[in-house]
Amino acid sequence: MKITFIGSGNIAQQLAPAFKKRGFTVQEICSRNVSTGNALAKRIRAFYSNDISKIKNTDVIIIAVKDDAISEVVKKLPVQKNCLVIHTSGATDISVLKKKFKNCGVFWQIQTIKARTIIDFKKVPLVIEASNLSSEKKIKQLAHSLSNKVHVFTSRQRRILHLSAAISNNFVNHFYVLAENILKHYRLPYELLGPMILSTAQSGIKDPQASQTGPAKRNDKKTMKAHLQLLPKKYRPLYRMVSKSIIESV
Repeated sequence: MKITFIGSGNIAQQLAPAFKKRGFTVQEICSRNVSTGNALAKRIRAFYSNDISKIKNTDVIIIAVKDDAISEVVKKLPVQKNCLVIHTSGATDISVLKKKFKNCGVFWQIQTIKARTIIDFKKVPLVIEASNLSSEKKIKQLAHSLSNKVHVFTSRQRRILHLSAAISNNFVNHFYVLAENILKHYRLPYELLGPMILSTAQSGIKDPQASQTGPAKRNDKKTMKAHLQLLPKKYRPLYRMVSKSIIESV
């Protein structure tokens, strides 16, 4: 299959070389960002363009742009009769494509994607969705070339997964940021928390409910009160809210 990417950000930077390595022909990178688009095209020996309207002679178009830019790309992209059009968003419904393209689908990885990070896609769960069986077959071919963990879910199921991913990844990382800020304020080393963070992550994968510990789990009001006194005022409502949630979930 010949593949064209629209976008040259983190996802395109990872997927385009990965597909090329698996034997697919990534023939074009179409991006408004001339710098990153040109660089990615040269890296994988593809053609670079910044004009969506001129995309043609390709089997698959992968829209790898920010979620709020997908609709704009769809509007500008000419109707593709025999081409499969895919977006890579975890939170965007397939209907944004189905309104215009008969053969379309979704290809989303449950993994934080950064351009310079080395990703072993064999270990990454991939979620796909398609408008019809022939499209699903092609997307499965793409997905299985990268990973053995391929799942077919509906747009609603994918949005639920995306929500859970945001909570378990983005929200948790924000708490790391808060912990680091608190320790900096008291001139204490954040790296001392490293082993505990790794241990909690490992045990949380198996059974998060059983892994829950701490003063809120024990409903230790004395310790929680002492914590609140040490916290900057802006963090106290969050501490109370999360502690209350933990207590109620026991």
